[in-house]
Formats: sequence, structure tokens, C-alpha cells
Amino acid sequence: MSLSYSFYFNVFRQLLAAEFIVFKANFKDKIIDLFIWVGITAAIMGYVMPAFGLAADYGVFQLAGLVASGGLFEVFPSVMNLVSDFEGDKQIDYQLILPVPSWLIMVKTATFYALNAIILGVSVIPMGKLVLWYQFDLTKINIIQTIAIIIAISIFYGFFTLWLASRLENTLKIGSVWCRVIFPLWFLGGFQFSWMVLHKLFPTFAYVNLINPMTYIMEGIRGALLGQEGYLNVWLCALALAGFSLVFGLDSIRRLKKRLDYV
Repeated sequence: MSLSYSFYFNVFRQLLAAEFIVFKANFKDKIIDLFIWVGITAAIMGYVMPAFGLAADYGVFQLAGLVASGGLFEVFPSVMNLVSDFEGDKQIDYQLILPVPSWLIMVKTATFYALNAIILGVSVIPMGKLVLWYQFDLTKINIIQTIAIIIAISIFYGFFTLWLASRLENTLKIGSVWCRVIFPLWFLGGFQFSWMVLHKLFPTFAYVNLINPMTYIMEGIRGALLGQEGYLNVWLCALALAGFSLVFGLDSIRRLKKRLDYV
């Protein structure tokens, strides 16, 4: 039995390594795109918007949201790639004929997207420090909480990507993923406001917004990077994200088994 587990792990590791060959080839472009997005957003929010009455630390507040969003904006192209493969070359079929459990292939795919999200999310931190400089106090960062919440966020993004791909009928409807799902969750999930402030203004909507996983993503990363005061508990956010990941993961595997028609 131990030999079987060792074999599964080796297959898992090799398939993951193969995914990163493609990722490595595009990594430079991803970092350039990320720096442009983070640099412009952080600079405007940190140096321009306070002149319009926003808090002086609003740039740092937004920067934490950018750290959380780094992996989110990879969800859309990743879903498109998966669905395109389901309809076209079906490269995933070659992996599914390997002598390993079919769910392991799905978990491998989600793991790749999760690791992708970790790399991009962590990369935002030094970029933000470079742009905001003295405004971003690195001494406030809780290293353990930051590591834990970034991992929890990234695992969620991995399975969320898989779940969206499992529900999308074809590439013709790919635009709906952004307009109907990703953008509403992101924008209503606290990218520009905290849950505590929302609760003071619209308590009912704030409680409804607790079913939005992006709420825990934004609150968790801000609590870890900026200090716990004023945000939901980091560890509770990580626990909530683990629950969302489990639900999305199980449902996506179930749906993909039917869609790809494998045993």
C-alpha cells in the first residue's frame, strides 16, 4: 500500500512539474503585468486619492486587497484554458488514463493554480513596498498569519477555478464568468471597504456578505498585513476559506467526472 502512495505522489509531482514548465516560460510577462497593475493602483490610491478626502493610509488598505487579488485575476484565464481544453485538444484525457485515481488529477490541477496564486500574491508585497515606501510599515506584518492566510486564499482560488470550469458549458459563455461571478464577488467582497465599516452602515447586507468567500479573503489578508484591529479574525477567515475550498473542490470533482465521462 505504501508503494502505491509513493507511486501516486511521484506521478502527482511529475505532472505538477510539467505544469510549471509552461508557467516558467510565461512568468516574466506575468510579473511585468502584475507590477503595472499594482504600481498604478497603489500609487493612485496612496498619493492621489487622499487629496479627495480618503484616509491617508487608504493606499496601504488597497495594497492588502491587491495582495489578495493577485491570484484572483488568474482565475479567469485559467478557467478559459481549462474549458478550451475540454472542448478542444482534451490534453487532460492523457492524464486521466494514467494508473492513478481520477480525483488526483483534479487535485493536481487545483494545486497548480494554488501555487500560481501564492507566487503572484507574495510578489505583490515587495512591489507595494517599493511604490508606497514609508506608508507601508512592514513591522506590522504578522508573518505566521500572512503565510497561513495566503495559503488558504490560494487553495481556495485553485478549487474555485476548477469549480467554475466544471460549470461553464462552453467557451462562448466565458465572458459571463467575469461579469456574473468574479467581479461581483470581488467588488462586493470588500476590495474597497472593510466588513466592519459595512456593518456600521448596512448591517443586514454585511451579514449577507458573509456568504461571499471574498469577504474572508480581504479581511484575512488585511488582518495579517495591517494588524488585526478593525478586521475579522485572521484564523476564522482561514477556517472559512478551508470550508469553501472543501465544498468547491468536492463539487467540481463530481461535476468533472460526469462531464469528462471517466471512471
